Amino acid sequence: MKYPMHLTIAAALLALPFSVHAQTNMQAASAQDANANDSAQAEATHMVPAQGALVADIDAKKDSPGKEFQVRLVKTVRLENGTELHSGTILVGQVVQDDTQVAGNSKLALRITEARAKSGDAVPIKATIVGVVGPGGVDTSGHSVMAGEQDNNSWTNKTLGVDQVNAISNVDLHSRIASTNSGVLVSTKDDVKLKKDTEIELAIASAPKNDQGSGTSGTSSNNK
Repeated sequence: MKYPMHLTIAAALLALPFSVHAQTNMQAASAQDANANDSAQAEATHMVPAQGALVADIDAKKDSPGKEFQVRLVKTVRLENGTELHSGTILVGQVVQDDTQVAGNSKLALRITEARAKSGDAVPIKATIVGVVGPGGVDTSGHSVMAGEQDNNSWTNKTLGVDQVNAISNVDLHSRIASTNSGVLVSTKDDVKLKKDTEIELAIASAPKNDQGSGTSGTSSNNK
């Protein structure tokens, strides 16, 4: 059926405002994404790679938000502001609420907020987990290694997010530099468990005290 020309033009004009509105929304969303990416990149430039070993087991089914955990640095790290975190320094974190939208039967969200030197001094830090390696006594060449030194941390400030599939058996790691959380471990099959001496690879920077997120807020990180 053919419609009169004036009806066709009227329909096109009515559709135009909606098309312009949709395009404006897309441009706004694109600008927000660009700003968020720029902010994350700026944050990443102040971070340095670090490696540590988990001091004790963490279990998503048993450990609720607010539960403290510790990671022991295995190599000395010099932060951008000149602060040195020596080998053996304890990084302190908490189990927190998941801030991702990744689906899974079990989730373990972690946030590392502080470095405690052997002297007892506390340094506020921002940390992103950029890799996880299960505990083992040998490296990929079969040589004996200390806990936390099974792999090399190859993170650079060009990497703003990590999605490590099967980081440990049936568990994926998801982390973002821009997130207040250090990372979220997700399993679609089993309960998420991190064993003592699991290697935790990090990107870290010093942080003002008021930038530290609360580790006691939120609901259980276990969605099983």
